[in-house]
Amino acid sequence: MDGKEKLAQTKEKMNVKKEETILKANEKKTNAKIKIEEKILEKKQARNEKRIESHLTLADVKIDEAIDDAAIEIEILSEEVDLAIATNENASDLILFKANNILEEILLRTQLRIQMAKNELISNLENDLEDALELAVLEESISDLKEKSSVVITTLEGKIETEKEELEEKYGNE
Repeated sequence: MDGKEKLAQTKEKMNVKKEETILKANEKKTNAKIKIEEKILEKKQARNEKRIESHLTLADVKIDEAIDDAAIEIEILSEEVDLAIATNENASDLILFKANNILEEILLRTQLRIQMAKNELISNLENDLEDALELAVLEESISDLKEKSSVVITTLEGKIETEKEELEEKYGNE
């Protein structure tokens, strides 16, 4: 083997090593990007889960308050009816009729408050759903990035392996 062939062989080996170094650097860079994107995704998922839990808790509290307020109003009404009938026995039918209507009003107000809590929950979840859709796009892009980087790395590794084989065939172990 003359000097030119040795020089050519050395250049090709250096080019292969250079490509391997570039591949490894690109792989590290891609993996770093993937890890960053995964951490962002995890934080967003955790935030969304906390938001949804918070919205559910808020709705639950509002419903409990509505029911508790209704129970208090019913208790107060019951005491007022007892007192009114005790002091004015001849108007007991009218007092009971009025009490029944007030009970209906308490029921309707409580139902309205519960429905408002449900509607607020739906509205809040609707806003978070938009974030969840954004999150799904982010998850998809991370998945696409992982797949793409895997394909690129595999292709490049194959190219380098082929290059090594060609060098071996071309120059052998002289």
